[in-house]
Amino acid sequence: MLPFKTMLHLDRSSRTPLYLQLSNALIKNIHAGMIQAGHKLPGSRKMAALLAINRRTVITAYEELESQGWLEIKLNSGCYVSSILPQLHPRQFADADYPMQISHTPFEFEDQFSYLSHFEPDPFRAEPLVIDAGYPDIRLAPLVSLSSNLSSLMKGKRSNRLMNYSTDFCGDLNLRTQLVQHLQASRSIQIDIDNLMITRGSLMAFFNIFQIILQTGDKVIVGVPGFQVANNIIRIAGGEILEVPVDDYGIDVDEIERTCQRERIKAVFIMPHHHNPTTVSLRADRRMKLLTLSHQYGFAIIEDDYDYDFHYNSSPILPMASLDKSGHVIYVGSLSKTIAPALRMGFIVASKELIRHISRLSRFIDCHGNIVMERAISMLFDEGEIKRYFKKALKKYHERRDHFCQLLRKELGSAIEFDDPEGGMAAWVKFDPAISLPDLRKKSLTKGLVISKSVFHDDKNNHLNAIRMGFASLSEEEASNAIGILKKVL
Repeated sequence: MLPFKTMLHLDRSSRTPLYLQLSNALIKNIHAGMIQAGHKLPGSRKMAALLAINRRTVITAYEELESQGWLEIKLNSGCYVSSILPQLHPRQFADADYPMQISHTPFEFEDQFSYLSHFEPDPFRAEPLVIDAGYPDIRLAPLVSLSSNLSSLMKGKRSNRLMNYSTDFCGDLNLRTQLVQHLQASRSIQIDIDNLMITRGSLMAFFNIFQIILQTGDKVIVGVPGFQVANNIIRIAGGEILEVPVDDYGIDVDEIERTCQRERIKAVFIMPHHHNPTTVSLRADRRMKLLTLSHQYGFAIIEDDYDYDFHYNSSPILPMASLDKSGHVIYVGSLSKTIAPALRMGFIVASKELIRHISRLSRFIDCHGNIVMERAISMLFDEGEIKRYFKKALKKYHERRDHFCQLLRKELGSAIEFDDPEGGMAAWVKFDPAISLPDLRKKSLTKGLVISKSVFHDDKNNHLNAIRMGFASLSEEEASNAIGILKKVL
């Protein structure tokens, strides 16, 4: 007889019922080839005695396995492993008992995206001191009101309908209505609800847009230095990247014109407001010329306006979408980047025709989104919470920018070079070429300061040795501590 007492391990402290533990253990041993097809198992009394468990537990486990097709219970004969199971070569007992540690895929596949870097989570993410790429301070977000709205929705009569499938693949009508009003009031973008759809953050928006408008080999102009995540999304869609320099006044529109004279351009991806990573804003004359070029050469302008609401030195510059009357501009905004990243809430503004096409694709990626969360956020707009939050956050981030920039100049001095950003949530800080940024990061980690990997820009071709240093998510005390650590390391 097989050594069932050592083969079948039961944990009485586990929340999993013993009969399920027993049935699962038997399945693993059958699958491992330790118990062969047709093998007769001990009777319920004998197995119960071997494992020191109740006989009823064994009977229930056997009945469960019979219902799943693993066992055959023969009247007046006993319980057998199903004879129709394939004969398997036995493996060591440990193979059936320990979790599988699979490192390689046994089937062939083509790595089409080898250019994408593998994501490695930052260590010590629980540390309070993190210099990120420019994220909002979640402590300022209206999360209590959001939680209350979610609770109200789930307790209300509408919860069943909200938790079911939706046929509106553009997102919750209430939130779209609120966003249309918000964009009209704050950005002078004159649209209606059929011009707008909700996405799971801006990255999904970019993915859907480029999947729809690009064919393999289509050329897309991007700024350099630029937003590498968006560049990779363009490559995934089959687009070819053409780089145009970004200077102190934004992307070089004259160079875009020269490129259009040589190449057929399908789209231009820009961040005219607080460019990522350099934080500069596109000058007014360049904006106007770019719109003219889009008409002349027939390319789309994808406008990423991720943090419009935070501008400090003056009123924010109106988006290019507010000037577009022809549908050349596709506008992307984000609540994730201005309120809380985990909200995963972005939106696309475009022609009604393009929105219809994108929503058709979105149906197969995201089905209908998170309608409950969208409705709860729409309630924040309706209650005035979002407006109050932006007003509070703008004041706080302005104070933090001033404090952060003052600290940089005072503590790091000649080792760095930067301009105070006009808006946004980060400063673009260039370091002395003799300073190794990867080494700076490693040494800072040992002292409790995390510098996010995503903020490094070590571009040998463009002689960059810079970090996009987020200040919005740091209190004044946290910023002082963080810069103090950097000073010690340097």
